[in-house]
Amino acid sequence: MRTLPVRFAILGAALLALAACDKPKPRDQADGGGPLGATGATSNPGAPAGPAATPADAKTTTDALPALPKWSAAYMGKTLKDLFADQTASCIGNTDDVAMRYNGPASSGVRIEGWGWNIPDKAAVTRILIVTDDGKIVGAGETGQPRPDVTAARKDITSPTTGWQAYTAQTAGGVYAFGLLGEKAACRLGHINL
Repeated sequence: MRTLPVRFAILGAALLALAACDKPKPRDQADGGGPLGATGATSNPGAPAGPAATPADAKTTTDALPALPKWSAAYMGKTLKDLFADQTASCIGNTDDVAMRYNGPASSGVRIEGWGWNIPDKAAVTRILIVTDDGKIVGAGETGQPRPDVTAARKDITSPTTGWQAYTAQTAGGVYAFGLLGEKAACRLGHINL
């Protein structure tokens, strides 16, 4: 009868291994829809997530936080609701991880990475805003990073450079990434805790 517990242990390990092979899940499904109830990409099936990193896994440098893109100056400190009434635009993507922590004497912050795809235009989302849980815009970035895993997982995505990097001086709490689709629409690309 000693083999019965061993068999159950082997069966349990096999089931856990199979569960781990499931498709990537959104990083934060309980985010309540984002700032102001925005809908977005975190619930899209087949949306590949980047490496499963935690904020503590991020590399750290003593360099200063890089400058935000010049176009983002008009958005900083404002609320997403005030600038983008339409937060239901069609895009898919993910907010993968905090890839770098900057601890420079002049300025500190983080670099967040992910990917984004504008469904109607069949193109990469070009501009990214980083938004706090209460809707304040605190960072920005752009796409153009290679993401071969995205095109491998989603044959409907044809651009090899859907990857984005965004910077924010925010170093704690939760933030959302939103892709800008034109001047009046933004779509949610995910949530991450810093």
